[in-house]
Amino acid sequence: MATIWQSVTWNVARAGGLTAYLLLTLAVCAGLALSAQLQSPARWPRLVNNELHNFLTLLATIFVGLHILAVWVDPFTHFGWNEILIPLASHYRPIWMALGICALYLGIAIGISTLLRPYIGYRWWRRLHLLTLLLFGLATLHGLGSGSDTQSWWALALYGGSLWAVGWLLWRRVQVARRTKQERTQLQARLQAQQAQARPGPAQAMAPHQFQRPGAWGTGNAVRLPTQGGAAAPPAEPWRAPQPSQPLRRY
Repeated sequence: MATIWQSVTWNVARAGGLTAYLLLTLAVCAGLALSAQLQSPARWPRLVNNELHNFLTLLATIFVGLHILAVWVDPFTHFGWNEILIPLASHYRPIWMALGICALYLGIAIGISTLLRPYIGYRWWRRLHLLTLLLFGLATLHGLGSGSDTQSWWALALYGGSLWAVGWLLWRRVQVARRTKQERTQLQARLQAQQAQARPGPAQAMAPHQFQRPGAWGTGNAVRLPTQGGAAAPPAEPWRAPQPSQPLRRY
């Protein structure tokens, strides 16, 4: 009976860890696909992508908890909470186990930053969210170094395929960011060129010219207008009301 229980807990720990790693890979790929704008809004709405990313992250967190619980319960490994929660305290491959523990704490920090996003702002949340790539790297090293299935071909295919998918999407994300920066720079240069063309040059000097706008009974407001020759036109006489040729008679 003890042998069966030991086999069950160990298999659950292995399956939980590999499943959590696969779900983490899918969550990271979904996040990179969102940021690289690879999805088609007509066929796959952005809202579905966001919900998928969050759902995969939640599933990965659940299977990480199952993996930790199964390792703690397993009677063969005899892991205590200090070995599970404190880096380099494990008697079994302490360096690789410490990488997994650091990945766990990093994932908790990223989750807390997501909850605090309305308070810390989008910019800081995005900077902290980039640590997901470090989390993925630590989880990969933890699985390769401490996993008992690392020598099998399907486990190596899982790790290799995950690294290739995340690396390719990260390369696409960098290319999109570089192209967006170049387009923004070109747009700013085009706007500056248009503003420079609209601004008058030295040859198009503005010469003052008096133009009288009629006011009330001979008073006017002078308006300066440019002339083509560049020379200043002589000031015009103020506009005056016409005077009667004969005096008005009173009847």
